[in-house]
Amino acid sequence: MGFTSLIFLIFFPTVYLVYLLMPPKGRACWLLIASYGFCASFGLRYALLLLLSTLGTWLAAIAVEKKLGSAKGRWIMGGAVLLHVLLLCYFKYDYRNPVLPVGLSFYTFQAIGYLADVYRGAVAAERNVIRFGLFQAFFPKLVQGPIERSHSLLDQIGELEKKELLEPQRIREGLLLLLWGLFQKLVIADRIAIPVNGVYGQFGAFGGVEILLATLLYAFQIYCDFAGYTSMARGIASLCGIELMENFRRPYLSLSVREFWHRWHISLSSWLRDYVYIPLGGSRRGRLRKYVNVMLTFLVSGIWHGTGFHFLLWGCMHGGAQLVETAWERFPKLVRWCLTFVFINGSWMVFRVNSLGDLKEMLKILVTDFRLRDPAGMGLGTLEWLIVLFGIFLVTGKDILNERGMGTQGWLARQGFFLRLLAYTALLSGIVIFGVYGAAYDTSGFLYTQF
Repeated sequence: MGFTSLIFLIFFPTVYLVYLLMPPKGRACWLLIASYGFCASFGLRYALLLLLSTLGTWLAAIAVEKKLGSAKGRWIMGGAVLLHVLLLCYFKYDYRNPVLPVGLSFYTFQAIGYLADVYRGAVAAERNVIRFGLFQAFFPKLVQGPIERSHSLLDQIGELEKKELLEPQRIREGLLLLLWGLFQKLVIADRIAIPVNGVYGQFGAFGGVEILLATLLYAFQIYCDFAGYTSMARGIASLCGIELMENFRRPYLSLSVREFWHRWHISLSSWLRDYVYIPLGGSRRGRLRKYVNVMLTFLVSGIWHGTGFHFLLWGCMHGGAQLVETAWERFPKLVRWCLTFVFINGSWMVFRVNSLGDLKEMLKILVTDFRLRDPAGMGLGTLEWLIVLFGIFLVTGKDILNERGMGTQGWLARQGFFLRLLAYTALLSGIVIFGVYGAAYDTSGFLYTQF
């Protein structure tokens, strides 16, 4: 039951209507029930795994807090984290598990971060199992995050019964986020997926030009797919009275790889910084140790994303780039942006391939057969290519305006009723008319669900 599935169009309005009508003290409990129903729609065993992980984390955190500062507390903390890591590795890297349990990577990292916060005394262990259960299972962020911090989300859950849910500004912003996310996913990302999957699936039938074009398109596919999900998650959560963290901040306008990771998948990159890079010593122990810590952190990122060696290479590329990119700090901004954008696109090629063998063959085609061999085989007609170009132009233009301080979402939310209605109608019409649907396209599947 993905956000773009037909069943979700029934599920969420029903959940939301009951949520609005029920007594405030029952809100957290109802959202928890709805979240487990959402998880169970992917498979009952996934909901059971989430429940076991949640109860284990809840009990471990209470035990760690009681033994804070003692050797026993450290052992409990270490044991709980190790069990989470082993569980994640078992499902992620055992070939007998072809499908990763829904949300496992995300709620595992969130649980480890929570345990670390309790161990450091940054937050108190949550005694209320309903609140902690919702912290782990909250359905808008369950499948693909963002990976929320305990102090932020737990505090909001504790204040749910005091929230004014029918606040007009909250509803306007939530609906706009939801519609914009749907537009990014169904109109742009899923349409771009057609030529990208075609070329990367049978790259031997295409020339270097098609491979280069598909790689460039993939950069926008993965952005619109993941940012679209995050936008929908934030919109749904906002309607429920919870503000999830922003996960993307115009990443393709970055002037360095380091800056890119301050803008892309912010919840993961900040998690890796706080719970991997800094505990390893960060930059406090000399330049060489800093370089080692950067590389180790991005190796963890590569391993988290997938099992293939190409994910390790992708992580090493991003770690290594941050060690050498200081050489172009004095270059003009336009040159720095070009270098960063070219590198990011090249790394997406490594990320997208199925294996290092495929990567080798595709690079060979780029070098020895750089021509347009079969553009029709990419699967899009003239109108669809125009829609793709318009979508990329729209996303890029929105990001540039926001970067210059002209926030389009906030501006529209403050406008009069008729202008907002026109914008909502245009977005909804675009989704209905130009969205990619049908049995051939799995519109309910998001790219980051597999990571």
